[in-house]
Order: sequence, then C-alpha cells, then structure tokens
Amino acid sequence: MDQNKTCLEVALERLEERAIKESTYRSYLKTLRLLNLEDFPYEKLTPRILNQRLSMVLNSNTRRKHCINLRASLGIKLPTPRATPKEYDLPTVRELHQTYEDSPYRANAFAMLYAGARLGEAVIKQPIKGNVITFDRQRNQQYQVTSPKSAGPVVVPSWYADEYRATPDKDFERQHCSVYNGLVRWGVKMLGTSVNPHMLRNAFCMSLVNMGANPRILQSQMRHHHVSVSLQYYTQARQTDIAAMMERFGD
Repeated sequence: MDQNKTCLEVALERLEERAIKESTYRSYLKTLRLLNLEDFPYEKLTPRILNQRLSMVLNSNTRRKHCINLRASLGIKLPTPRATPKEYDLPTVRELHQTYEDSPYRANAFAMLYAGARLGEAVIKQPIKGNVITFDRQRNQQYQVTSPKSAGPVVVPSWYADEYRATPDKDFERQHCSVYNGLVRWGVKMLGTSVNPHMLRNAFCMSLVNMGANPRILQSQMRHHHVSVSLQYYTQARQTDIAAMMERFGD
C-alpha cells in the first residue's frame, strides 16, 4: 500500500470494493471527519492513536459506532465495546395512543406503536393480509424505497389491521425529519415529554413483554435476527418495577 496515502484515500479504496448502502458509506466517512482522521497518514495510524481519538467521544454508544466504522473503513482491528441499552421512561400504550390518535402523524405513530415499525418503515405503506403486516420495504432519508433493515411478518391487533388496511397510502408518505420532529413536538404538547420513533417501537416491545410474550415471540414480532437483541436492548428493568417486585418478595 502506498505509504503516502491518507486515511480518507484508503477508506475510499476499500469501500469502493464493498456493496454497502449509501447511508452506511456516508456514515463511515463521517466518522473519519469527526475524529479528524481524513488527512492523517494511514501508515502512521495505530490502535493507540485511534483509541485516543475515540476516548474524546463521551457517549458510549456513539463511540462504539465509530469503532465499528473504523474497523470497516480502514481495516484496523479495534476492540468493539458492548452497546449500552438506552432506557426510557415510557408512557403507557394507552397514553401514547391518546397522544397521537388525533395528530397528523397518527398513521406513522400507530405503525410504530402497534406493529413495531422503524421510522423508515412507518413512512411507507406495507403489504397486509388478514391481521399480518409484512415489512418488506422502507423509505430512506433521500425518499427512495429500499429494503428494510430486517424484513418479516408482524401480527397486529385485528382492529388495527382494519385501520391500517383502510388508511390511504398517502397518509404514510412523509419525510423522515417531518415525522420525527412532528412526533417529538406532539408528544411535548400532549404529554409534556419528548417522544421519538424509537420510543414508540420500544413501547411496542415492552407491551409484549408485560403481556408475557416468550423470547421467540418477541424476536419474531420485533424482526430481530437474534433473540439476544430483543432481550438485551428492548426489555428494560425500571427501578419502579424492581421496587414493586421486591415489596412482594417473601410473601
């Protein structure tokens, strides 16, 4: 490899040989820019230097993302820290339903709350048969239709299946930023707290847990490749839940 090449030049060469999504490609290059590595000589790069740059990133999950990006774009082996699950103080499904039932974003919010849709999947109408929605497409931030992160069927309540089927396609078709910002603003207005798309998907998962769904049902409904993802990142033990359980301990 040419000793005069910068990290950016090496990354561009490596990524050109890989079939990756445009958003992933941009994410890799953004990491180089944020860590001030674009013009750094590749031959002088060491794991120690990379760890020094990464240590400046305070958020552990963001640091983990940059580490993964560096491994992929530069081919340097770095230990990848485990992701830290983000815990939310979630409103109940009833509260979330009431919050968004009369909002302009009802179709998008309910797709997340009652079918576990991700943001890109909630801004396009999915195929539905009976009470099963099959997620097989998403709309990316450039408003292009692409394959989703994980495809598969999700069983939904019958009343919601009827509503989803009857909702015009155009009611789903909004830009990512419009839906995201709209959900946040509406949540603050109606609940007094910020609600984002991931929280709605998380509420869907937690409701399944609270109803006693076993790990395999949880994995299927969340469309995770591995059940460990469902259990580790989408089930949270809130302090109030733990305290309530311990009050019954020994009864």
